[in-house]
Amino acid sequence: MKAVKGYTKSDYIAICKEEEGGEVFNFKSMDKAAEYIVKFLPGSSKKEAVAGIINDTNCDWVFFEDESVIFRYYGRGYNETIINEMRENGYGV
Repeated sequence: MKAVKGYTKSDYIAICKEEEGGEVFNFKSMDKAAEYIVKFLPGSSKKEAVAGIINDTNCDWVFFEDESVIFRYYGRGYNETIINEMRENGYGV
């Protein structure tokens, strides 16, 4: 989903971490974030992954005007091996 006007990346990170107890991963580009969605959903294309980010309705994936993307993770619903890979690759905020 596109970030709501008036909310910054810092706002989204704070809400996730402080208010909701989640973990945030930051990607410099939509393309890099899409690579991880393809890992989460084998058989999907990068084009489908980008569409998934853009059309996300549960606010897990949020993109910003600079084309960066954050992924808000709440400890369930995603492959933990890939989550660990994102941590190890320095995407955690």
